[in-house]
Amino acid sequence: MPGPDPRALAQRMATLKTEARERGYFNVPVWEQALRCVELVGVPTLSFALLTQGGIAAAAGAIILGVHYPRTAYLGHDVAHNQWGPRDDAKPRFMLNAVSLFQGFGSTWWVEKHELHHAFPNACRKSEEGVLSPIDGDIDSVPWIVWDKALTDYNTTARKTAFDKLMSHLMPRFQVPLFFPLLTMARFNWSWQSIETAFRKGKNLEGALCVIHWIVGMTLAGFLTPGPAWTGWLWFLSAQLLGGFILAFVFVLNHTGMEVYDASEANGFYDRQARSTRNTTTSRFCDWLTGGLNSQIEHHMFPTMSRTNLSRMRDATRKAMRECGYSYEELNNREAMFAVLNTLSEAAKA
Repeated sequence: MPGPDPRALAQRMATLKTEARERGYFNVPVWEQALRCVELVGVPTLSFALLTQGGIAAAAGAIILGVHYPRTAYLGHDVAHNQWGPRDDAKPRFMLNAVSLFQGFGSTWWVEKHELHHAFPNACRKSEEGVLSPIDGDIDSVPWIVWDKALTDYNTTARKTAFDKLMSHLMPRFQVPLFFPLLTMARFNWSWQSIETAFRKGKNLEGALCVIHWIVGMTLAGFLTPGPAWTGWLWFLSAQLLGGFILAFVFVLNHTGMEVYDASEANGFYDRQARSTRNTTTSRFCDWLTGGLNSQIEHHMFPTMSRTNLSRMRDATRKAMRECGYSYEELNNREAMFAVLNTLSEAAKA
């Protein structure tokens, strides 16, 4: 395979983007938008109705609600990526507020963080001392996880408080066995960060809607459960844990274990995407559960493309990347998770 040719890759991606636009792959049809709105409201309604029945029906309701949370997040992701039109227009603004209410975390924090991730996935700055510091916030979670052995020095220097320093001695040793439990906490973490950011930046409606999600959810769960109120609260929180786990699981498979690099040594937007992104299994079920984001390479190459069409671009993108000298990493879910755990294990030992 010839060496990577970033200029050729950029030209090929521009051509593919034009062809995809001509085929309508960037459009989200009105029927699909309507279906997403029905799903947004209807699935939680069904879940709480099942809670009232208790037993197996309530358990099924918790699973349905848990699966619904990542589905709702994918909707917010679409709107924030301008797939429903410019996100400052009336309809996208309304939908982002609706997602804040039904999801429990908002777009202000997420958009800023996510757009930086798309611009510089897995990218770092290198200090004069040669220490890599993450630009992409998705690989910066001091003191909880060292995402890559290349970040060991950064994680050491970034731990300033006594708590951070204590965690620096504990977490690397246990980050692999604790990894899956930490994923289940993702929704609580993201919700807290988005609420804090919304109020701090004066987005009071967004912050209030996120808070209302938790208040109304806990209240309804405690009121509708046929058992003691605490069983309803436990039901609601278990759905949060499941939803957080699924969403975080989908995201970590896409970039963790891929190259962590000095951004100054990258050769443009498409080069950065190609060297740091992987795809996972595509099938009707996997595409539905992951919101199509298992075609993560295509999503990073064409971020405003409707995610329901991303898998249609796999063959053309794979061919273009390989012909331009790039590896097109495509693993099944099991292989991708082993790659993630191996990277975390190497980072813990570094």
